[in-house]
Amino acid sequence: MNKKENDLRVGFHSIESILEHNPHKIKKITLPAKREDGRITKLIQKIEENKIPFEFSNKVKQEPEAYISSELELGFKDLKLFLDLDQTRNPLILILDNIIDPRNLGACIRSAAVIGVDAMIINKHHCAPINSVAHKVSVGGAEVIKIFHVTNLVNCLKYLQGININIYGLSEHASKSHTNYNFTEASAIIMGAEESGVREKTLEKCDHKINLSNNKLFKSFNVSVATGIILSEASRQRQI
Repeated sequence: MNKKENDLRVGFHSIESILEHNPHKIKKITLPAKREDGRITKLIQKIEENKIPFEFSNKVKQEPEAYISSELELGFKDLKLFLDLDQTRNPLILILDNIIDPRNLGACIRSAAVIGVDAMIINKHHCAPINSVAHKVSVGGAEVIKIFHVTNLVNCLKYLQGININIYGLSEHASKSHTNYNFTEASAIIMGAEESGVREKTLEKCDHKINLSNNKLFKSFNVSVATGIILSEASRQRQI
């Protein structure tokens, strides 16, 4: 994935979210020349309100495209500063370990944004990049959630445990269900790779290993579906 592709955002949801939350990031927007409807009209109005350059192109068929300024990734130091803030005393954190499909990554980001997790942590060298595909699938969720990239996930987990955040690793081989645990306290939930799940060395550092299904014949969910299930349970508990 080259730099040009990483700076591209495609789709109404993605671009509308950037315009809503981070319009300063957009360098230029290209609109489909042959599309004339209410949604395009509203988008153009928002673009003009933010004084962002735009053009029409026959090469863009149905959905708008935007080029954004290159972003600095938030790292481990940024995570520590963030967790030091008063409003994150009882955080709910989603951790992704080895999610290699950008569509699954985008779907996980979308679920995290809907639930309103406080932060996401991505294992930088073992996950898909947050590129145009991930952004589009997240339908704008990537613009409303804090995402931190760490190079050493094990050290990050040790830090989280040191500030009294419980670490939960999902595994289909775990004996206890997610419904047996209390997520109302500071919690970090780890989701693993599409095929192999959370890596063994990561699971070893978890305080709890949990599963989502007691079905003995078939218990493996798609990772983005599993993320939605576990985050929904955590959110439900926190609203009681």
